[in-house]
Amino acid sequence: MKITYNKLIRDKIPELIEKSGRKHSVKELNEKEYHDALIDKIIEEIQEFRESDNEEELADIYEALECLVELKDYEPMHIDYLRLKKREAQGSFNKRLLLEEVEEEES
Repeated sequence: MKITYNKLIRDKIPELIEKSGRKHSVKELNEKEYHDALIDKIIEEIQEFRESDNEEELADIYEALECLVELKDYEPMHIDYLRLKKREAQGSFNKRLLLEEVEEEES
């Protein structure tokens, strides 16, 4: 029985599948495909974390985000700088505030 996944996997998964005696097929993604697959993986892992509240799913989110930062050739320390800069200017999310509505002036 074949199961179709069509999703980004960790690098060692093919050899783990082989060691278990099963056959598989994989393909290497080009840069655009990899970019899109990483975003899909982040969304998938966020959904899994939402359902399970499991810290391993959170670790998967971090791993996929780190790969995306590397793919985009962003400097991790600069990303952290931007995060801290936004925190200083706008705060964090620690107060658990949900904006319900804003009354705008009529023009």
